[in-house]
Amino acid sequence: MALSQTQRNQIASYKIQIESYRKDLQRYKDDKKRVSEQFASMIKNTSDANNKRSHRQTKIGRVNSIVNQIESKKKDIERINGYIKSIKG
Repeated sequence: MALSQTQRNQIASYKIQIESYRKDLQRYKDDKKRVSEQFASMIKNTSDANNKRSHRQTKIGRVNSIVNQIESKKKDIERINGYIKSIKG
């Protein structure tokens, strides 16, 4: 069965949305790398044990937050791919 113009437009819209989410994913991955590098430098350049521990804990929290955002975007992409499959039948 051929898709109607409305269905094709919906799929095109979903594909644009997926591309936007992929760009967000790349940005999150870059942010994660940047945060890891920043905190690694801070940890390396700190001599006080309490400051090192604090930096490590902050790094863990920030990286985990970014990982959660990445997982959320991946789920959004999967959800939209499901919408596209349901339209295609």
